[in-house]
Amino acid sequence: MVLTSHPSHPRYQLAGRKAIEYSSGIENLLVYYWEKAKLTPTDEIEKIVLDSRLSVPEKDERVIAFLEQCGAQGVATAVECLMETSDVRVSEFVASYLEMIPGAREEKTRAAERLRGAGPLAQSAARLVPWLPESVLEGFVQDYLAAPDPDSPQASVLFSIGIHYPGLLRPHADRIESPFIQRSLLSGAPDELADGLLKIWREQQDLDDLHSLALIRTRHASDLISSLRDDVDDPEDWEWLMPLAGHLPDSGKSSVFRPSFMGFVADEGMSDHVMGGQYLGDVPLCADCRAPAERVLTLSCDALPHAVSQDPSFFWFSCAEVDRIAVQFTPRGTKVYLGPQGIAGEESRIVPGERSLVLEPHPNQTGVSLMAIAGRSQHQVGGLPRWPSPELHPICPGCGNFMPFLAAVDSGPTPFGSMGFDGLLFGFWCDDCSVSTTQIQY
Repeated sequence: MVLTSHPSHPRYQLAGRKAIEYSSGIENLLVYYWEKAKLTPTDEIEKIVLDSRLSVPEKDERVIAFLEQCGAQGVATAVECLMETSDVRVSEFVASYLEMIPGAREEKTRAAERLRGAGPLAQSAARLVPWLPESVLEGFVQDYLAAPDPDSPQASVLFSIGIHYPGLLRPHADRIESPFIQRSLLSGAPDELADGLLKIWREQQDLDDLHSLALIRTRHASDLISSLRDDVDDPEDWEWLMPLAGHLPDSGKSSVFRPSFMGFVADEGMSDHVMGGQYLGDVPLCADCRAPAERVLTLSCDALPHAVSQDPSFFWFSCAEVDRIAVQFTPRGTKVYLGPQGIAGEESRIVPGERSLVLEPHPNQTGVSLMAIAGRSQHQVGGLPRWPSPELHPICPGCGNFMPFLAAVDSGPTPFGSMGFDGLLFGFWCDDCSVSTTQIQY
């Protein structure tokens, strides 16, 4: 009789090998979970950002998702990452997340102060500029002026300061070489500059000079544009210059609703202003496939300081390319111009789910003079619009007058996923006729 328990027996040796393999597997598994347990949130974010297998949009989406799953600690986690990381790629992704989140001034200021002294990472503070105190902004300006270089990390911060606080940079304009930053300083520029641009236009007849004049966006600049009605060769050029400067070409009334707010996509119920979700009422239908348009935004007139007498809603299609959508809101329901109408669908693809739009006052109430980049711009309610390329305001199909601008919704990422369209949507509102018009630029 051969004992299978004897060490020389093959069955005993096989069992031993399996036991060793099993033990080794358990050990490896324990090491894996131990290492995973030791990863800090910054480690997790750096793993995502430095993963060469992922595209930039995939990294962006995963960083946002990771920080969102932190719930109320998302902002704190992002700030701690900015305090710890030494990689500018990481700081850019994380600062992009904070740029989507309203408020948190103290936290964002703390992060910006660290970034300011972190060499190349300083450029990421550009995304936090709207929330920073003047003393911190002035620090970035002085850092740049100490060694002016349009390619420096500080130049990115100055670019954002020019958008939001052009008055801070204007005293140093002669030491800033960037043509983009220089153009941002048109916003609210002195009357002397406006007069100078008009003089140059009269001498050279270059429409670009009138474009620059309109982008000053002061009352004086607007009055100068208005005075040129009979001097501009093409009447349509004058008609788009006028609202760009701040007044409608037919009535002379304001081309916008003031004041201006930055908009932030937030979870449902965080604001009275609704984004996405099912609209209760008829909506435009696609002329080709009969798919219903989706609600992009409904603003609550009771929660706005603007002279709006009812809740404007703006719609867009996810299935087809159209130039614009015009809808009238009546006691009997919606009336769609230029196409069929029908019951709204239940899906929300233009906006990722039903959300809300949280508003914060824009630091630049004069109006930004730099053109927008679709997919990389802020949502906006009120104030003068940032066009990728300026164009005519739409004419109200109810009264035949030019419509003032009210809102813009960008196609960039949100904390809840991507928007379901490309470009920038612009919403206009005729309060006399209760008509909204939505149009797009790319």
